[in-house]
Amino acid sequence: MKKVNNSTILYIEDDDITRENISSYLKRQCKQLYIASNGEEGLELFKTHSPQIIITDIEMPKLNGLDMAKKIRKISPSTQIVITTAYTSNEYLLQAVNLHLVQYIVKPISLPKLTNALKDCDDFLEEEIETKKHFNTTIFYDIYTKELINNEEIISLSKNERTLLELLLKNYPAPTSYESIESHVYDFASSKNAIKLLVKSLRTKITKEAITNVSGLGYNLDLQK
Repeated sequence: MKKVNNSTILYIEDDDITRENISSYLKRQCKQLYIASNGEEGLELFKTHSPQIIITDIEMPKLNGLDMAKKIRKISPSTQIVITTAYTSNEYLLQAVNLHLVQYIVKPISLPKLTNALKDCDDFLEEEIETKKHFNTTIFYDIYTKELINNEEIISLSKNERTLLELLLKNYPAPTSYESIESHVYDFASSKNAIKLLVKSLRTKITKEAITNVSGLGYNLDLQK
């Protein structure tokens, strides 16, 4: 498990004995292990360290594992999340599917089950695609969730703003012509002035510097490397 061995893992479990036993195993499988005893603590550790893999119980005090996973998914759709639980209700299983989890491990946790889950994580990490397109250190668009994020807050986009942004991203690093914007964004013939107003509106949300004019042609996107 080459990728897992070089990864960071966050493990959240409120039962002291289980947490100690599983943590001992996980420490030997990764580069760095972060440990929390409840969902709130786990969420804070995620925001601070951005681990690549999360293994969490569901039933925990303060914030349960599924609610924590939902908050994490808004920040990162690519983080690998494994759920562990003593419960097998259909409601939990459905939520787990919707959150695109790697595995749903029913307790008691055996090392073979955990090893298989880590192998699945390894496969995902091998194929991982960067979904966040950054405009600066705080603002990015997630092409997976189709959300514009600024300082972990979702920024509202109009239909035309989102269509324009995705068109600019699709053509990046090549420029996008006025004609292409007109045909993809609008259902009717539009003027260059209407396009300029739309670009101006989008610039207020992703920064003015992120969209540059290409004289006589259209617009180009400038992403942070």
